Amino acid sequence: MMIDPDKRKRIRLAVYAMVSFALLLILLVCSLIIGPTFIPLPTFIDYLLDYDPNSKDHLILHTLRIPRALATILVGSSLATAGCMMQALTRNPLASPSVFGINAGASFIIVLGVVLLPGLSGLQLTIAGFAGGLLAAVLIFVMSAALRGGRMDVKMALIGVVIQALLGSFTQGLLIFNEESASQLLFWLAGSIAGTDWRDIGILLPTVSCGLILAFMLSRSLSLISLGDDIARGLGQRIWAVRIAGSMIVIMLAGTCVSVVGPIGFVGLIVPHMTRYLTGNNYRLLIPFSALLGAILMTAADVVSRFIHFPSETPAGIVTALIGAPYFVYLARRQGRRLA
Repeated sequence: MMIDPDKRKRIRLAVYAMVSFALLLILLVCSLIIGPTFIPLPTFIDYLLDYDPNSKDHLILHTLRIPRALATILVGSSLATAGCMMQALTRNPLASPSVFGINAGASFIIVLGVVLLPGLSGLQLTIAGFAGGLLAAVLIFVMSAALRGGRMDVKMALIGVVIQALLGSFTQGLLIFNEESASQLLFWLAGSIAGTDWRDIGILLPTVSCGLILAFMLSRSLSLISLGDDIARGLGQRIWAVRIAGSMIVIMLAGTCVSVVGPIGFVGLIVPHMTRYLTGNNYRLLIPFSALLGAILMTAADVVSRFIHFPSETPAGIVTALIGAPYFVYLARRQGRRLA
């Protein structure tokens, strides 16, 4: 008996989702029990059933491990979704918050705020991250539109890399001339999830949840825009309204993550390409699956980072860079051959 192709596709996607959730659950447990203090699995189960504030292991789980694990999932989902949306909005497979300079813009304004106003709260730093990401995005778009000739997506990618390098240099210059702030910010600038607490979750959870919901609501329009402006306009899409709304969501997701854990690169570049192999180009599937795979990649990177210089902490951003930099070169070469 032949199985209907649509039914076969639904079964395949359901299997992918179940396997992904199972893998995320395994990595989540590893994240909770692995560290300088190894916590046995029965102790973790005991914590879930009967939390004892006088137990050292329970206290470590409650104050350190669980907030860190939740932050890892939220940051991975957020950055992967932001990268997925950017690739749709720009129709550029090389687009991501790190490559297009949004992370660098958010980092620069946050570091500037910390240097000039050391008493800024977490919410104020989040707003600063949003403002910095918006500044970088506007600067890249204006410069790309001002330059004549060439493909818009290629110009935006090249200018994004230049803006990223420029703002990164400004950030390093601020740290050089402010040694007191440098010691606190250098680890953060490498993209570290270590040290996140429940206050950070209070910032990440509502913002990322809102951003993911809005991204999914925009998914149908993103699918149409990814086919080309003429097709999308012919099907009744308001191109600029969708682009502005999508850009605000991307900046909100990326800026919030940078304000809490620092500029973690390449998650938004790698994950959407991985997801397309599973789901195709339908953004109603791409966005939720990208969020899920982003959480998996970020959690795996965080677990691996603990073994690089055990028992000392290594920023998870270093692990994602080790994976993402070669992949970026591969994508750039493949895109170059395709255009040729």
